[in-house]
Amino acid sequence: MVDVEVGLVDTALGYPFPRADHSFLFADGEVLALADAGGATLGTMLAERGAAPMNERTAVLAYGANAAPTRLKRKFAQQVSGAVFPVLTACLFDFDIVYAGHFSSYGALPATPMPSPGTAVCVAVTYLDRVQLVRMHETELSQQSYVFGRLDGVTLALDGIGPLYSVHSYWSRHGSFTIDTGPLALASIAAEARRFAAAEQEVVQCIARDHLAPDCDLNTFITETASEFAICQERSQSLKDFVKPFDYPRCEILER
Repeated sequence: MVDVEVGLVDTALGYPFPRADHSFLFADGEVLALADAGGATLGTMLAERGAAPMNERTAVLAYGANAAPTRLKRKFAQQVSGAVFPVLTACLFDFDIVYAGHFSSYGALPATPMPSPGTAVCVAVTYLDRVQLVRMHETELSQQSYVFGRLDGVTLALDGIGPLYSVHSYWSRHGSFTIDTGPLALASIAAEARRFAAAEQEVVQCIARDHLAPDCDLNTFITETASEFAICQERSQSLKDFVKPFDYPRCEILER
């Protein structure tokens, strides 16, 4: 493969990308570890940088690329000067993070939350100000693959903050990619008492390829999905027979 193709394949197979195992402040493209994620410490760090205080921010669940520092830097590349927000580790109960029933613009099968009674999954929460939330919407909603809304009645144990029982989130409008045994959880995201089978990105790509283009080499399949918008959209639509809808009753869609 040429270098461009290698890069496309590596990016797709790298999802959901390396993430910190601790809370941090994303500040002008840098990752500043938070030894103490408590409200007082966060308030001081935000104030020192002239950033909006916590009470003017929206808590948004981050479970895929939005929890990865390298992808946040890419998303906010045009706003790096002044893009300051906390990313706090958290544990979400009675949910798991599974593969979505669509392809991302860079060819990955991305993630989406799915109810899973008894499961506790490791996620993060970004606290975004108004401008940052607009930018995040641009990256998440432009392909009409995700919706944005609020999940009520959840239990989210948040580092340094305590429990949250309501949180904003993106979730796939298509639902979760499903095989005979049900949705597939992301093996790279830690969880306890997981009910769904778990798989790495490459395995799920192979399953999708076998459904959609069985005679296609996997690297070629990924490159086509990542480099051709029409192919990406067509393949996402073709997954509709292999999806399970998001069936959490206490959710409200706010943006599409």
